[in-house]
Formats: sequence, structure tokens, C-alpha cells
Amino acid sequence: MKSQFEVYLRLKPSNNQSQNAMQYQIYQNKKLQVLLPKHVKFGMINHTRDNLDFNFTHVFDQKSSQEHVFTNVTTPVINSFLDGYNATIFAYGQTGSGKTYTMSGAETWQLRGIVPRALSYIFDEIDKRNKFEYKIYISFMEIYNENAYDLLEKKHLETPLEQWNKIALFEDDQNNIHLKNLSIHQCNNEQEGIDLLMMGNFIRQVSSTPMNQSSSRSHCIFTVTLEGYETSSETCFVSKLHLVDLAGSERISKSQVEGNLLNEAKYINLSLTYLEQVIIALNERMKGANRQHIPYRNSLMTTLLKDSLGGNCKTVMIATISSENDNIEESLSTLRFSQRVGQLENEIRRNEKVDLEAVVKRLEQEKLVLIRELEQYQRGGVSTSSNKKNQQQQQNLLPQSNGQPISQKDVQEKVELYLNERIPMLDVKSIEETQKCFEAMKDLYNTRMKEYVTELTFISEKLQKYDEILTRKKEQSSFLEQKENSSPEVEVYRRNESPQITFKKRANQ
Repeated sequence: MKSQFEVYLRLKPSNNQSQNAMQYQIYQNKKLQVLLPKHVKFGMINHTRDNLDFNFTHVFDQKSSQEHVFTNVTTPVINSFLDGYNATIFAYGQTGSGKTYTMSGAETWQLRGIVPRALSYIFDEIDKRNKFEYKIYISFMEIYNENAYDLLEKKHLETPLEQWNKIALFEDDQNNIHLKNLSIHQCNNEQEGIDLLMMGNFIRQVSSTPMNQSSSRSHCIFTVTLEGYETSSETCFVSKLHLVDLAGSERISKSQVEGNLLNEAKYINLSLTYLEQVIIALNERMKGANRQHIPYRNSLMTTLLKDSLGGNCKTVMIATISSENDNIEESLSTLRFSQRVGQLENEIRRNEKVDLEAVVKRLEQEKLVLIRELEQYQRGGVSTSSNKKNQQQQQNLLPQSNGQPISQKDVQEKVELYLNERIPMLDVKSIEETQKCFEAMKDLYNTRMKEYVTELTFISEKLQKYDEILTRKKEQSSFLEQKENSSPEVEVYRRNESPQITFKKRANQ
């Protein structure tokens, strides 16, 4: 089904409530109208328009709380994720506009952001869903200067960045992206998830710049992988939730950064430029342009977010802007970008799989039943039921001859009722009718034997195919286990499907 991108806007409170504040109006929490300044010092001389309008799914003003943002933006996305659909929430905006505050939060628990609140909500919800069994896995990476690093590797707490193992990316024949040196951690409760988040945020690259006291110098992707199994069926699903905090763009002429900060700013701006190119290309394709190539491979970030931007994923963007006139050019750039994102849509589907082991067990049981029935027929046919039917029911079921010679068709119907145990005995009037009954039994017996043999052959072939699939899966699993003993874990990003899994009951909280 189609899923339109949802785009939300959040305005950062102004530090200066004087005339330097940006002039704007919010209409019905869905439209932002920016009043354009015309003074030369702002670099905006416009003689044709006094304002610009931008439409959003929802606009959060400067007084919006963290809880209000989470409830409106994240809750519907997580519910979809828990139902088996891939989902992505990413924050976009200039440096210092409140992206990290929105996604991770501040120092106090009351001001926590979307990611920790999402972990709490996920575990609360899976406790309520008694018909399902779940397993949760977490990974956390950052893209710094176009190199990816694992933020959950404990060795990184003690070693400098130069000695960290870079995450290597490669693609297989099925277009699945594999990430080597990215660890995956099973998470059994909310506290374990919060601990992993805090460790990753502690390792993440942050610096102080003239534009932002705690400027994130890397793009971060916090991924929650969910394995769900419905106990009443043989189907299961695997879904992923990507929570992305993009580093903010900045004008070098305004920030006046030098040295390493300048180099970081160049990489950040370049990757965001590639992201905008991907969005523009996707927009052109949606409008009917003959656009075959989408430049995902231009940067590591767009490669990893390929499914989020143009694949099987429900995607939500939170645009954050400053409410000061000093940053109006950057704010307008963010607003225009958000309008292009809001025009996109993805084709999403539930990542449902069949539990092969459960299917094989069921087929094996069916096979045993068929074998027993076949043996019973070979020993002498179907046994009759000891339960007596009332006389009226028998007369209604039996074909009536009314004193006339009964036809072969009527005999076959009567014999079939007898073999199906719907009448207790065969009532025959003559030797000729008895012979016809025996012939009908023989014909029905041969027909049923052929049907059972055909069905048994089909079941056996099906079992053989499943046995072959399970054998290959076990060989792959054994190979990966041997590989894990000598190298870090590998994360697999599926293009069109999710990985096959084996389920275990989640430990009681």
C-alpha cells in the first residue's frame, strides 16, 4: 500500500525576544507563514512577495513539549512498526536548531527525546500484546567524515578514533547491504535499551562551535529490530525502526570554523547536499520524468537510508528551524527542503515470513495421519461407526427406488453414504443389487486410494523441499557462527525482504 511521507515542523525557542525574532504566523497547526524581512543586512531584498507559506502534517510552536511532540509524531509510527512494517524517523535542520534535543533530549529525564521515549513505548506495548512473542535487537552507528563507526563497541570508550574499526559496506547478489563491524545487541527490557543509548551518545562525536555549544559532528542511526511471532499461526515478521539524528548544516562564512571543525563541516554539508539530490531525483520520478538513476551511492548516509527514502518503509521527517532572523536563510532552506520531502511516497508492505520449522512439523503430522489411513485401507477398508442413526434420518439419506430397479448411480450414492458412516448398514433387495454394491465399493476404494496416494506424494515432495531449505539455513547459520568467532557481528539491511529468523519466547519482565 502507498504511504505518504509525513513532515513535521518544530520551531526552536528564540534566545532573543526582541525585534531580531523571525516574524511568522501558524494556521491550524498545519501551515507556517513566514513574513520576509526586507532590510539589506538580512540579505533578503524581495519586492514581489512579503511572505511565504509552507504546509506540514503538524507544526509545533516554541512552547511544544517533548511529550507532545512524541505523542503526535512517534506513536503512530511505532504502532505500525510493531505490526511488522519498516519505519524511519529523521530530524533535519541547520546546526543548533534542536535536532538532537528532539531526538535524544536534554540532561533531565523529563526532557528526554524521541529515542528514549520510543524504547519505553515499545516495551510497554509488547507487554500488552499477549498473542505475540517478540525479540528486540539494537544497533547504533555514526557516520563521521564519511566513515561509519559502531557506537556500541565498548573498546571505543578506551581507544582514540584513529584506532576504531570502520564499518565496511558491501552488497550481495540479492541487493542486500551488509555492514561488517557493526554489533547487534539483544535487548530484554527498557533499561537495557536506555543503557545502550547512553553509551552510544557518550561516544558520539560532539564539539563546541560558534553556532552551537554542543554541535553533533556526525549523523547517527539508532536502529531497533523487532522479531514477532503470532502464537496461533505459522507466520512471523521482522521489522526495523530507524531513528536518525542528522548533523546540521552550517555556513562556513557565518560559523568561522577552522582546522578540524572546518573539515567536519565540509563533510556534513556535502552529505546533506547528496541527500537533497536524492530527494530531488525522487520528486522528478514521481512527477513522471524519465528519471532512471537515483544517486543513492553518492554518500554512505544515502546508501544506508535507501529503503527509508525510496523503498519499503513508512518515513517521517521532523524539520527543525531557528526562530531568529539571523538564521532566516538557513530556516528558509530547511522549509523548502521539507516541502520536497513531503511530496514523496513509498510502497510499504508487512514483512511477513512463514516459520519453516512449524510448517515442517505440521506436514510431518499430516503425513503420519495419511500413512495410517493408507495402512487401514490396505488391511480391509474403512471401519463402520457403532453409533446408530435414527430411522427417519436413514430414510431421508437413502436413495428411494419405489419398487423400481435401482440404478447404478443410486447404488453408488448409497454405498458412499455407508462408507462415510452416514448410514449404519446397507439395505439390499436382491443379489443383483448386492453385486452392484460390491462394484461401487471397489470403484470408490480405487478412487480414494488414488487420491490418497496423490496427496501423500504431494506432501512428501513438499516435505523434501522444506527439508532442503532447512538444511541450507542450518549450513548458513553454522557458517555465520564460525565467522562470528573470528570477526565482529554483521548487520544485514534487506532491500525487499527481511531475514529468516528462529523464534524463542521473550524472557518475563
